[in-house]
Amino acid sequence: MGIEIRAGWLEFAAVAAALAVGAGEARAQEAALLAPVTVHGEQAGVTEGSQSYTAPSVTIGGKLPLSLREIPQSVSVITRQRIEDQNMASLEDAMAQTPGITIDLAATAAIPQFYSRGFQIEYFQYDGVPMQTGGASWAQPDLFMYDHVELLRGAAGLFNGAGQPGGVINLVRKRPTNEFQFSGAAGAGSWDNYRGELDLSSPLNASGSVRGRVATAIEDRKYFYDVANSQKQAYYGILEADLGADTLLTIGGSYQKRDWLPYMMHMPRYQDGGDLGLTRGTYLGADWNRWDFENTQEFAELAHRLSPDWTVRLNVNHAEETSKLKYAYVRGAVDRQTGLGPRLYGGGNQYRNRQLGVDLMVTGAFEALGRRHELVFGGNWYDRSARAYNAYSLPGFPPQAVDVFDYDVNDYPEPADPQWGSKSDVKTRQSGVYAMARLKVADPLTLVLGSRMSWWRTQTQDLISGDRGDAVSEHGRMTPYAGLVYDIDSHWSAYASYADIFRVQSDLRTASGGSLPPVVGSNYEAGVKSEWLDGRLNTSFALFRIIERNRAQRDPAYPDVGDCCYEASGEVRSQGIETEVSGRIAPGWEVAGGYTFNTTRYLKDSANGGAAFRTFTPKHIFQLWTTYRLPGEWNRWSVGGGVNVKSGIYTESAVQGPVRGSSVRVSQGGYAIWNARVGYRVNEHVSLGLNVNNLFDKVYYQRLGNADMGNAYGEPRSVMLSMRVKY
Repeated sequence: MGIEIRAGWLEFAAVAAALAVGAGEARAQEAALLAPVTVHGEQAGVTEGSQSYTAPSVTIGGKLPLSLREIPQSVSVITRQRIEDQNMASLEDAMAQTPGITIDLAATAAIPQFYSRGFQIEYFQYDGVPMQTGGASWAQPDLFMYDHVELLRGAAGLFNGAGQPGGVINLVRKRPTNEFQFSGAAGAGSWDNYRGELDLSSPLNASGSVRGRVATAIEDRKYFYDVANSQKQAYYGILEADLGADTLLTIGGSYQKRDWLPYMMHMPRYQDGGDLGLTRGTYLGADWNRWDFENTQEFAELAHRLSPDWTVRLNVNHAEETSKLKYAYVRGAVDRQTGLGPRLYGGGNQYRNRQLGVDLMVTGAFEALGRRHELVFGGNWYDRSARAYNAYSLPGFPPQAVDVFDYDVNDYPEPADPQWGSKSDVKTRQSGVYAMARLKVADPLTLVLGSRMSWWRTQTQDLISGDRGDAVSEHGRMTPYAGLVYDIDSHWSAYASYADIFRVQSDLRTASGGSLPPVVGSNYEAGVKSEWLDGRLNTSFALFRIIERNRAQRDPAYPDVGDCCYEASGEVRSQGIETEVSGRIAPGWEVAGGYTFNTTRYLKDSANGGAAFRTFTPKHIFQLWTTYRLPGEWNRWSVGGGVNVKSGIYTESAVQGPVRGSSVRVSQGGYAIWNARVGYRVNEHVSLGLNVNNLFDKVYYQRLGNADMGNAYGEPRSVMLSMRVKY
């Protein structure tokens, strides 16, 4: 692995040197340049270099660069400055600090899934292009290549198509700069956590009409629990060219590789759901566990200004994600009297996910009835092939009883590689056309209207037998959108909106043989927003309610007839309030925080009617982070701190063992995690930072599974010392 990393650094250095040479030649020729040149590489909403915790504009709410106040839904932004101040390396790090987000580690207790308002975020956007990701082949995006992360809460069907109504994440890439700049970072932290970053950007010719940027990140780390470790390398490159005064071409790509020895499934509990009391460093697995990822993305964008008010833009994003894993894990609830119950199992998987996303849109403004209005219309297309090879055991490695209180990884030598018991390929294709108008009904009042028509199809093929399952599809599905924004004064706005989204379930049949209609998630929201200090400080308060209807339920007249029969009669509700503040409250003082109150309920469900719908989503979430640069002679120093507070959660499911089939509750009370930072600016180019997370070393579970497995401790107190260099 060391050889691969060194080779990668050499390749990066070669590209960086070429970029630097080009930049040098450009500067040398600049004096000879006589005619003025217009550069169109500026990107709206850039947060890099702003030293701010808020963004001047975002595109996630309407394809147009809009301020947070102009969007009639809740939006959060994790800026470049916040990423650096809190040493966020992965998307999981960013989502852990985003108001209202719950992170679950899925069935493996290893891969994060993000939940907003009780619903999983299934789709992501890369510079506005929808992609489905987050599965077992997904290497989390490393944040070194992104300027900022945008999150829209609530249904996002207008521009995304199908999905759940919790929200959508947009990852906004760094772009080449119009002037030469270089930055680097190095960090060392608890449990041998080491990380380095390099980033170089520059014009490549004298006029600045061609610009490039390359960046890389290398990470080598262990964890607070025994045995596990991870090595990661990632590279990013992007090139912009002004093809005349009105046309901009952007091409680029990224590559990530991660070699990971993971802790699969984590810990069980007692058969009654009680905590085993094992130390946080306990590792129940094998030292030959492996989960290796590779992720390659290529992207291109062509933007052409048709007139001063109108632009057409084509975005294409291609991704290939692969992963291969071989592992052992412990499963089985523990008998309090005998200590028996857990067994060690083995397995293996291999995944390959290929995706192509295309988005073509036209944006512009027009005059009507004496006022200026804005319009967006276009379409997007998405194609995905997801292959999965699965082995539910390993050769010569049968399930075996283990003592979790006296466990030694050396007792379990590595068996042969897995033999695949199943192979499948799931092909999904979605396309749609959309339009949104922002109509200035009166000077203080904006009416937002939008609609989308979607086509969706997926089909699974057994790669061993060659059999293809029935296609699951939806044709010409309409998705409406409506919103109002009323400017109360120069600082405050009130808003209300309706948005929905759908999920296809046509593979489920009714008693008459027909297909079930799509599940529809409707988001109703109203609130107020404000901006201060020329947009450098934003606040928001929202009331929301999500109703998801048409959820599949077993037809009571046919309770035991295989895959038949179902009714689209289920219904769930999520509702609550959200409040957030982000940005500068005084010179040198940045703040980001929010409070979320959220309840979920099964309204109509044959098995769970009246019960909580998403029990691992806390009812109360409070998050705060702030930094302050000291005044006067002490202004080289900055201090920061924050807290994440979550109320109690629980899960409930059946367990193995003598009480097999009975329902057992696993619960955790509320807790608060405090974090702190001290920064020192050596000079205008070099700064140092010391971050301490979980300052008071709170013991808690990051993820609750069930009595059998899946209970993962949160990270104990950790320290990270970092240095950043910028020119």
